[in-house]
Amino acid sequence: MKALDYDIIVAGGGTAGAAAAIAAARRGWHVLLVEEQNCLGGTSTTGGVGEWFASLEGMGDIFDTTVRELERFGARYGNQKVFNHEYLKIIWQLLAEQAGVELLFHASVFGVSKDSDTLTEVQIACASQILAARARFFIDATGEGDLSYLAGAPFMQGDPDSGAVLHMTLTAWLYDTGEIQEPYLPEGLTPISGPEELPGLGTGWVVDAHRVYLNATKVMGHDPTDPFSLSAAEREARRQLTRVVAYVQCHKFPTYALAATGASIGIREGRRILGEHVLTQDEILNRTDPLIFEDGIAVGTSQVDFHSLTQPGASGWRKRVAPYNIPFRCLMVKGFPNLLTAGKCISTDQVVHSSCRMTPTCCATGQAAGTAAALALEMQVNALRDISVPRLRAILSTEGIELDPRKHQAYAPNDELS
Repeated sequence: MKALDYDIIVAGGGTAGAAAAIAAARRGWHVLLVEEQNCLGGTSTTGGVGEWFASLEGMGDIFDTTVRELERFGARYGNQKVFNHEYLKIIWQLLAEQAGVELLFHASVFGVSKDSDTLTEVQIACASQILAARARFFIDATGEGDLSYLAGAPFMQGDPDSGAVLHMTLTAWLYDTGEIQEPYLPEGLTPISGPEELPGLGTGWVVDAHRVYLNATKVMGHDPTDPFSLSAAEREARRQLTRVVAYVQCHKFPTYALAATGASIGIREGRRILGEHVLTQDEILNRTDPLIFEDGIAVGTSQVDFHSLTQPGASGWRKRVAPYNIPFRCLMVKGFPNLLTAGKCISTDQVVHSSCRMTPTCCATGQAAGTAAALALEMQVNALRDISVPRLRAILSTEGIELDPRKHQAYAPNDELS
């Protein structure tokens, strides 16, 4: 098994991982980005989630570029935070190629090698081959914290008492056929008789004259880190979606038909990897002043978007929060000097996670992680804790990440929902 050598390896090519790889590679380092799917963007592309749920400003020049390129493609729908996710696949790929990132699609990290507490190598399965890839620094942007888990890092998952995680959702897009459709439910699928029986978030949103976006399935009681439970969740989501489409054809969009679904189910919550700091709800809630940390590397703006762990529909609670710093310590994996997290597996409690898991915020933490790893190489240090955090913050500021929470707008379209 031939070993491949890199400066930085990023596991997971979703929004956070793509941003991390781009940020590091454009500073001149040799970066490998390992992605299980056939494109970058993760939930926002293969997951079919064509919407942003956070403030869009001050999230960094990488995120700004994706927004601008979508607009150039004509792929944003009016003034809404909804976009054509197929174009985003193209945009992320071109940005990574321009930065010099080496991309490995259809690839999964399944093992790691360590020297004491320092990661030295990852083992990757791709195209019926096993690859070994070495690096100085590693970034876990897998969403479920797979790389950190394989390394033996401590983690948190779900509700502290029950272990239940936020539900999963398979999104879909409908198109207007111009003709009345005849709803059809295969044997074994019962019709939805009224809005109170809808499993997820309503009956869809019209995004332009011909398209409807459905974020309308809600699969509870499954564990995205368990192989059989994840597969069962995919199956249940498709059953739910078939019933929802038939319902909206009867009651809301009679001329619309199914155009596309996410290539994989959307996972809101998997493992949260324990970092040098755990950002908690006590820190971000019940305060009117923004939360500021000296080592803040990004800002969370979204409301707490905590869906019920047990009840269907839009049940749960939403609460506006003042914008808050995400400390660099939340990205530093506890006990591992050369490993960072980025995106939704960073070190927070479950409630904070329901706010900072949003795509724009994930992009900012990804850019921060990639920049930090690059800075460690530039400063010739072996441990990420030894980089100059003021220097990191200065670089991020020049690259469009607004680190002062007081200069951000809180995003809360439906707070206090119960």
